Amino acid sequence: MRTPLVSIVIPAYNAAAYVRDAVDSALAQTYAEKEVIVVDDGSTDGTAKVLAPYRDAGVIVYIHQENKGLSAARNAGIRAAKGEFVALLDADDIFLPNKIERQAAYLLAHPECGVCYCDIYHFYEEEPDKMLKLDYCYYSGDEVLPHLLRMNFINPLSVVLRKSEIDRVGLFDESYRRSEDWEYWMRLVRHGVRFEHLPEILAKYRMRKASMSYDWRSEIQRKRMTLRIMEEVNGGMTPAERKKYNLPAILRINRVKLWYAYAGTYFPPLQWLPRWRQKNRLK
Repeated sequence: MRTPLVSIVIPAYNAAAYVRDAVDSALAQTYAEKEVIVVDDGSTDGTAKVLAPYRDAGVIVYIHQENKGLSAARNAGIRAAKGEFVALLDADDIFLPNKIERQAAYLLAHPECGVCYCDIYHFYEEEPDKMLKLDYCYYSGDEVLPHLLRMNFINPLSVVLRKSEIDRVGLFDESYRRSEDWEYWMRLVRHGVRFEHLPEILAKYRMRKASMSYDWRSEIQRKRMTLRIMEEVNGGMTPAERKKYNLPAILRINRVKLWYAYAGTYFPPLQWLPRWRQKNRLK
C-alpha cells in the first residue's frame, strides 16, 4: 500500500505549557510519511522558545504570524501543507501513536471518503491519567448533514482530510472566532464531501476545570454563531431541501436558544441549566 504524505497542522497561541506534548505526539506517529507544521499565531509567552529546538533540528515547519485567530492559523498551516492528507491538532491536545496510520489507511481504502474522523478521549489537565468519554453518537455518509444541523459532534482533533477537497471547497472562514469548525464541516458536506466515522479512539482532548465554569457572555457568542451558521445553510438550500431537513424549525429553535442566552444575563437563575447539561454529558 502506498504511503502518501500527511501534513499535521498545529496552530499555537500562548501554548508554551502544552505545545511540546502536541508536537511530540505528532512526531511519534507510527506513520512515517508526515510533516509537522506549527503556526505560532503571535504568541507572547514562551511558545517560540519551546518550539525553537524542534525548528532548529528541522523536524517541524515553523511559521510565525501576527495574531489573527484560530481559523487564520489553521489556514496558514494548510496553505503550507505539502501532503495529500491534512490532519488537525490543536496545541493543547494529543494524538495517540497510531492515529495517522489508521486514518490514512482508511482514506486509502475508501476513495469516496473526503474526511475521516475518529473517536477521542477527553481528559482534565488536573487529572491527566483519567480518560473520559463523551456520550456522543457519530454518523457517516448521508446521515451526517441532518445530525450536524442539530449538533456539532465532530472535533477538529479527530479529522484527517483530503487536501484536494480543501482546495476544492476552500479554507476555514476567518470571520468566525467561534464555531469555525462547525461552519466548515457544514460547508464541506454541502459541497458533497463525504464524511466517514472510524470507530476507534485515536486522540486525547485536553480540558481545564478552571475553564469549565459557565461564561454566559461566551454562551451568547456561541449561540449567535450557531444561528449564523444555520441561516447561511438555509440561504443555500432549495425550498425542497429546507422542507426535507426541517430548516424552519431548526432556525426557530436556535433563535429561542439565543433569546434564552440573552435572558440569562438578566435572570441569573436560568444559568444553572447549561452547567448541569455540560456536567452530565460526560460519563
